[in-house]
Amino acid sequence: MAAEMICRDDDEEVPSHRNMSTTSRHVFGDNLEQPAFSISIIENMKEEYGLFVWPCSVILAEYIWQQRERFSGAAVVELGAGTSLPGLTAATLGSDVTLTDDSNRLEVLDNIRKVCELNKLECKVIIMIINDRFSISYHHWP
Repeated sequence: MAAEMICRDDDEEVPSHRNMSTTSRHVFGDNLEQPAFSISIIENMKEEYGLFVWPCSVILAEYIWQQRERFSGAAVVELGAGTSLPGLTAATLGSDVTLTDDSNRLEVLDNIRKVCELNKLECKVIIMIINDRFSISYHHWP
C-alpha cells in the first residue's frame, strides 16, 4: 500500500496516514475451523493510540471468551475503548456494554461508532470530556 505524501511549510515531505486503514477479523471459538463468532475491527495505522488493536486487547478479548459464562448478562465498561475489541467481545456474549473514550479524540470516537455498526452490536458510548472539570456525555449507537 503506497502512502500519500503531504508537504509541510518547510517543504519537507511527510507521509500521510489517511489511507492506511484496514479491517482485522478476530475469531473466537474452541474450534477455529468452525468459530463461534468473529469481530471485525477497523484499524488506522496513525500515531493515534486508539486506532489500532493492541496485543493486550487481543489477550483480554480471548480471556472474555474463555470466561464467557461470567460475562453473559454482566454489565461491562471498557475505559479508553479505542478499537473496542474486548467490549465488542463481551457484547457479542450478551453483556450490557458501555464503551468510553476521550472527547478530544473524535476520530477514535467515530471509529467506535463504526465498529459497533460493522459488527451489528448495540453499544452505549460515554464520551469523557477532560479539562479543568470532568464531565461525560452519553450516546447510544446501535
